[in-house]
Amino acid sequence: MKATVENIKEVIVEADVLGDVNEMKSDVALSEQGIDSLDVVNVYLLLEEKFGVQIPDEDLAQVRTIDSIVEYI
Repeated sequence: MKATVENIKEVIVEADVLGDVNEMKSDVALSEQGIDSLDVVNVYLLLEEKFGVQIPDEDLAQVRTIDSIVEYI
């Protein structure tokens, strides 16, 4: 499955970590949009499950925004 901004927002909705994903900006860090660090981990776990990828700890700094997540996956 190809990652898109919409797919990533769907994962964020599924993780139930933010009220309204429609207001999210794809080029701003998740943590700056109201998703705390524990919830970001939940989002990463769901991304790994949904897209069949592994995001190693050393790569977490590279996947801070929706755009960077799409590019990474």
